Amino acid sequence: MTRPLTLHLIRAVPWLPLAAAVVLAIVAQLPVFLASPTPTMIVTGLRLAAAVLGAAVGFALPDLMASTVISPMPRWRRQWLRLMLLLVPSVLVWALLYLAVRNVLGSAATWPHGFVILQAAVCGLLPIAAAAVGARYRDEATGALLGPTVQGAVLVVSLFFTERSSPWPVPTGDDWTTAQRCWPAVLALALVTLLIANRELPGSRPAVTRWRRFA
Repeated sequence: MTRPLTLHLIRAVPWLPLAAAVVLAIVAQLPVFLASPTPTMIVTGLRLAAAVLGAAVGFALPDLMASTVISPMPRWRRQWLRLMLLLVPSVLVWALLYLAVRNVLGSAATWPHGFVILQAAVCGLLPIAAAAVGARYRDEATGALLGPTVQGAVLVVSLFFTERSSPWPVPTGDDWTTAQRCWPAVLALALVTLLIANRELPGSRPAVTRWRRFA
């Protein structure tokens, strides 16, 4: 049952936002490849790539046919299939860009690697989690707009913090500020939000369950 649904979703999910995001993610790295970049420029390019890719993935989550078509598969499984179809290629694209940056500039350019990857994960997952919440309450393409909206709002708020209170600087060695230690907590919060948003809707059950009940 999963295979036919996957084939259907491959045709149904919007690929255009992802294609546009891939182009933007590559363009964001051009200053790194064509100039003598500063460490801040390098990390900013990787963050931006993760952010645009994550925002594009969120557009796969609204199920435009949910209110008109009865599916024998539970909502949570459909949502995770939708998500994986775009998330997997997005992660691969970001990983290739990351490796390209390291190959061109050396491994020290994105040090510490774990923190850069952590920031990219948050930048990409935050709009996906917000889009999942939007898709839970609105089965329309506009439901996914909650993703980039929340992403932009969080970015604007974070820019008001400066110096050691800012979460954006890359830590030096093991000297993490309180703001930098918040990144793992934000990642965990985004994951929990995504898990909750992709659950089955209250009062609904898969069609196959209803068929068995009345059989």
